[in-house]
Amino acid sequence: MNATAPGIMVRTSIEGIWMWSRWQADRQMNFNSFYVEGAEPIVVDPLACEEADIEQMQALGGVAWIVVTNRDHERAARDLAQRAGAKIAASALDAPLLAGPVDRELHDGDTIGDARVVCFEGLKTAGEFALYFRDRATVVMGDALWGDPPGSLRLMPDSKLADPQRAALSLRKVRALAPRHVLVGDGACIFGDAARVLDACFSARTDVFAARANVDEIDIAYDPADDVGKFAGCGSGEVGLLLGARKLGYRLAVLRRGSTWAPMHWHTAEEELFVVLRGRPTIRTPHGEYDARPGDLIAFPCDPSGAHVTYNKYDEDCTILMLANKDPNDVCSYPDSKKVLIEARDLMLRDHPNLDYFDGEV
Repeated sequence: MNATAPGIMVRTSIEGIWMWSRWQADRQMNFNSFYVEGAEPIVVDPLACEEADIEQMQALGGVAWIVVTNRDHERAARDLAQRAGAKIAASALDAPLLAGPVDRELHDGDTIGDARVVCFEGLKTAGEFALYFRDRATVVMGDALWGDPPGSLRLMPDSKLADPQRAALSLRKVRALAPRHVLVGDGACIFGDAARVLDACFSARTDVFAARANVDEIDIAYDPADDVGKFAGCGSGEVGLLLGARKLGYRLAVLRRGSTWAPMHWHTAEEELFVVLRGRPTIRTPHGEYDARPGDLIAFPCDPSGAHVTYNKYDEDCTILMLANKDPNDVCSYPDSKKVLIEARDLMLRDHPNLDYFDGEV
């Protein structure tokens, strides 16, 4: 991974992600660039590369987009765009500061290729962002975080940041994604141990209280993939991972009129608690329906009596803080549709009919 000359693209341990590097003697670290395979292959912050590398990219599917994560990481983007026939994308805030025009301006939450754009505040440049590849549990960054010394992550020196405290709090958005890998443009990348390394990064700062956030500071996202029938119109924001929680999970859910949060379900190992913050959500359980109101606390035990579904039949949006313990051995049952989710394997199955132990064995 630590190539000492440009133009040596190597495969990483992450499926479909390649990188090439250049040693910076004055900084005593590598600068890195990344190629990500996909339906629309992406190159992130490209350093100069050799013709053989471009030929390799073409063999892997070409280059659809060159993504520049901040105004100082334009690097060899113009040259590669011309040689590979690619388009250039940058943040809307940094695009006017680049050497030339871009083909697309990016905003927080946008999708490009297989990645989601995650923007930050308070950093060296107003338009700094990262790319989150959910299917690979990977975040690719510019220099918002440095991999220095190897095996760790840190912010660049405060003197280079527009607002160091704001930057540190904003970068918690990376932790909220629960990535396994964090690939950085400056320094050594983190492969497979990102959660622990990110926790250590934020714990090292004594000038911010990284374990606190107000409800009005939680980003609520509406995922188009979840807009299915009556389940459309629900948004959510990760809280627990953002704050560094380890044994409890917290999430804010927002239900618009007519929307349903999730199918009727109950958990075998994760006991849930709902705290209604706003609106009048309707909760259906095996005991019937109940119209909740702000201030209500509702428990769902780990047995069929804890089955529940939540929906909003009124005009006002509902906001609910949802809490539960984390248990990797949890199994979730869906009584209305007769399904079970084995969470450790992310495997959804029918629970009916119940098979004999020796079924298919003899």
